[in-house]
Amino acid sequence: MNYKTKKMLSRTGVYLICGIMTFVVLFPFFLVILTSVKSVEESAIVDLTMPKNILWENFSYVIEQGNLIRAFKNSLIVTLSVVLLTVLISSMTAFVLTRRHDKLSNILSNYFLIGMIAPLSLIPEVIIVKTLGLSGTFLSVILIHVASRMPLSIMIYSGVIKGIPNSLDESAMLEGCGFFRMFFQVVFPLLKPAVFTNVIIVFMGVWNDFQVSLYFITDTMKNTVPLSIYSFVGYMTYKWNYVCAFIVLSILPILLVYCFAQKYIVDGMIAGAVKS
Repeated sequence: MNYKTKKMLSRTGVYLICGIMTFVVLFPFFLVILTSVKSVEESAIVDLTMPKNILWENFSYVIEQGNLIRAFKNSLIVTLSVVLLTVLISSMTAFVLTRRHDKLSNILSNYFLIGMIAPLSLIPEVIIVKTLGLSGTFLSVILIHVASRMPLSIMIYSGVIKGIPNSLDESAMLEGCGFFRMFFQVVFPLLKPAVFTNVIIVFMGVWNDFQVSLYFITDTMKNTVPLSIYSFVGYMTYKWNYVCAFIVLSILPILLVYCFAQKYIVDGMIAGAVKS
């Protein structure tokens, strides 16, 4: 077997594996979309049978009965707040830790590295939230998400910042820039690929989060989208067409954000890997 044949077989195998993985990922998504436009009777049997009539009104029914607008508003408050705080705090922290070369910065870097592998501990979180008087508030959920997503964010930014020469910072400081002005006008614009990568990762993670919201949001008026889906499934038992319609509507923001900024994900990851 010559080299060209081996290369062709290898490429065919890779395409085959990618095709199978794509099918495994997209098949449930297609099934949910198909079920979302069926009638209650047709959706009782989950299969690939096309509906007799496409019921687009399922979506309007879900928006009204499932309080989807309120759930979207709550999720946007939490998600956008977490994204903004994570981007700002993590990028500045990564900049300081990368530029300083002392014992304290090394300890803090290792501390944040441990945060990437340490699981969330529910009991200490509950105690801290109660001590601060934040039980049942959006702020408690936001702070927990920011703290849990900072380690990965700092790692992403640190890899890019290491590739930015120190002379750039020094030149800005000599021109009279303070720390914040120097960071946001000189360094931060160079982090664009990493920022987009981080925004997508954090947005998707927080928008889809169920556990933190379940434990720390006690008022149903503050339910995020995952909590609303959970409540809606209990309310619409066996009416899988409405449940699937709710799921389809809930993932639209994620699809829009991903389609808008997906090209920056690879750029940000590669920049962090090559320059670290």
